[in-house]
Amino acid sequence: MDIPIAFPIRRRFRHAILARMTDHTDFIEQGLHAAREALIDIGGAANLHLKPETISKSARRRCLAGFRQVAILIRRLLFLMALAIELAPARPRAARPAALPPEGVEDVTATFGPQAGRFGLAPRLSGPLPDCFRPLSGPHISGPVPAAPLIARWVALLRVLNNPDAHARRLARTLRRWQARGEPRPHIAPMVARHRLRPDFALVSGALPGLLNTALNGWYDTS
Repeated sequence: MDIPIAFPIRRRFRHAILARMTDHTDFIEQGLHAAREALIDIGGAANLHLKPETISKSARRRCLAGFRQVAILIRRLLFLMALAIELAPARPRAARPAALPPEGVEDVTATFGPQAGRFGLAPRLSGPLPDCFRPLSGPHISGPVPAAPLIARWVALLRVLNNPDAHARRLARTLRRWQARGEPRPHIAPMVARHRLRPDFALVSGALPGLLNTALNGWYDTS
């Protein structure tokens, strides 16, 4: 797997962000750059680029925590991009029946559940078990754990950064469906523990809620 080359962080980054706050294009580019740099740091610290077969549980926890923060940043950047996209009117599509498996063949794909290596543009809705407790709900595993699911997640995030425009357009169509259904206006909360993040990452994360809430002013609010 080819790993993107890390570019040096621009000097006086804070002044660049504040001076260009009205230019979303430059801001988004800086944000995507910060997300890529963070992913390179996370993968390099865990040697994911070497494709290890196993990884320690402590390294896995650190990677997952970092991936969650980067995923939040990427989703919000794509959200900001999607809100600025003007889509052509949706064309009505005729409903097509789902394809049935051949006679005598059992369809077991519904039992697979969420697959590793995929990146959801919209956050997953909370179920009976909150997300913060999901890692504790499975069986206890001692010793090193397989690294393949972690590498797949890492690669999936990098691939989104390699083609953000296509993902933003997909998200724009999703947002249009939400608005057509009368879904309530999304709530953008500040990211917590920003003092532990890289300086460029923390600055972009701190500015995104204000920019998104301004961009959502035209959304029908049921509150």
